[in-house]
Amino acid sequence: MEIVHRIALSADSRDRREIDRLGVARVRVVPGVGVTSTFIYFDVAESDPAWPAVRDWAKRRGVDGFVTTTFSKSEIARAAWLNLAADWHHGYPQPEDDFGYRAVTYDLTDYCAECGTGARQNAPFRMRGEPRWGRRGILQLNWEFGDFFVRPEVWRTVFEPHGVRYRAVTNRKGVELETVVQLVVDEEVAVVTDGLEGRRCPTCGVVKYVPVTRGPFPPLVDRPTGHMARTREWFGSGHGAFRAVVVSQTLVRAMQANGVRGASPIPIAE
Repeated sequence: MEIVHRIALSADSRDRREIDRLGVARVRVVPGVGVTSTFIYFDVAESDPAWPAVRDWAKRRGVDGFVTTTFSKSEIARAAWLNLAADWHHGYPQPEDDFGYRAVTYDLTDYCAECGTGARQNAPFRMRGEPRWGRRGILQLNWEFGDFFVRPEVWRTVFEPHGVRYRAVTNRKGVELETVVQLVVDEEVAVVTDGLEGRRCPTCGVVKYVPVTRGPFPPLVDRPTGHMARTREWFGSGHGAFRAVVVSQTLVRAMQANGVRGASPIPIAE
């Protein structure tokens, strides 16, 4: 397991000299952003000898880093259950203006606009059009981090044999798309919330937890009966919320055996 910090900022020439002096191995430049400065980002693991100096510099510079955790193949293979996290976020649910998709995709009876919890899907998601999959086979939409979409052949080969149903996806006119379906996750499972950072919404009273990015996902209270479930607990920040997706080791191995790209498994602690 490796804790990695991603540092991103608009850097001028002085920043670049300091970053070079700190011994950062690889700095990536985002082209076309900034006039007098350049938007850059770089990753530093906590095991990297440069990390203490980078940490102190980022604090002085007022730059916040985003923490991720990478796991070895053996750590992933040993976990009985894993949290599925998207590597590819494609487009936005439609209609996206003023988040209009919520009213046409969800039952909003219990929805809280303050914290984003409580929406229950009751209609197909809409996309602009067919995803440009390339070599990938699974995706999430931006804003919606608790639902996964796959190619129909990926569903038939990997998910259908493990009891996972699908739901059609349409375009903005309601016409069913041919190259993408949504995975339906019916079962819910609770996680151990001891030690998680959470906040109770002053409007609806629901506790929403900060997404877990450091270390393994928290343990499950009970194991799912199927191969795919979602948490009863809500995660997120600001006005957005989602329930995390849990998958079995058996399902992860089926994804790996079929070369499904676009999502990564995160071990769940025992």
